[in-house]
Amino acid sequence: MPTRFDTIVGNKQLCDRLAQDVDRGTLSHAYIVEGPVGSGRKTLTLALISAICCEHHGSETASPCHQCKKCKRISDGISPDISFSGVGSDRVTIGIDTIRSIKEDIYTAPNELPIKAFIIEDADSMTEHAQNALLLILESPPPYVMFFLICKNSTSLLETVRSRAPTLRLERLPQKDVEKYLLENDSRARQLKAEDPKRLEFAVFHGEGAIGASLSLLNSKSYNTLADSKATAQKIISLLSSRHRSAAFEALAALGSKRADVSRQLYCLQVALRDLILLKKADGVRLCFFENREDAAELATHFSSSSLFSLYDAVADALSALEANANVRLTLISMMQNAGLI
Repeated sequence: MPTRFDTIVGNKQLCDRLAQDVDRGTLSHAYIVEGPVGSGRKTLTLALISAICCEHHGSETASPCHQCKKCKRISDGISPDISFSGVGSDRVTIGIDTIRSIKEDIYTAPNELPIKAFIIEDADSMTEHAQNALLLILESPPPYVMFFLICKNSTSLLETVRSRAPTLRLERLPQKDVEKYLLENDSRARQLKAEDPKRLEFAVFHGEGAIGASLSLLNSKSYNTLADSKATAQKIISLLSSRHRSAAFEALAALGSKRADVSRQLYCLQVALRDLILLKKADGVRLCFFENREDAAELATHFSSSSLFSLYDAVADALSALEANANVRLTLISMMQNAGLI
């Protein structure tokens, strides 16, 4: 019976192609799995590994079966033959030490699976040295080894790495499909639909077509964090639209000193500016920040395109600086100077 990726929502063409490759034995030894956070990148990766390793693969039972010992160990994250690597809580990049550790492990044969899988999460955070070290492994790995590089943006990877690992790109889902999945599979979504439908709409809209992101926003803490960030961004944009530059300066200066918090606030502001820029160009664009299109379109009329681009570039530069570990306070000051608020 042919392979079926029945746990993956949407992305039918991608799943059909992978299923054919599994059945024909024509899979690559390495893949880049690209898509927004919460889009199912890890789910697809583990489903592909399960399809390869399922005890029923090649039999009359569809694989992955999700029931055999190997499938269950893979889905539960306890298979000794699947290794995860990533940035870690105390770093912003994946360095060469991580790749060296992988290199030391690849020549140890798998314990129970026919393959040994190395999953690198946030792969687009690898330093150039780390990518070059990985390249040496990708060129001639043992026949039982597979690599999965999970990332948001594959263009951050070196061309030489991309040439050795086909990209599996997960697409955003329509909002109606996300809401349908949530209501069918999550009790919190069903409760919100009955008691607080605006909260459910918020989670679906701001998940931006990624089921995992919408599921996260059903959590009160995640919802409150994003709602607060949105309120701050809207306040700053409203002040700028009213030419209250000094008040906008004060609001930006009050963002705090914690890198993660400031980055989250600035990203929210960047997305809002992105919506306004696109609304200056066309009416039918997909909005990611403003839920009310008419209000956003009216707000956009208070800015010139050049001023919006200037603000957007200033925020984007600040986010890049923070990602590179720049001083938070100095970065905010530089951003406000570049935005013309000082």
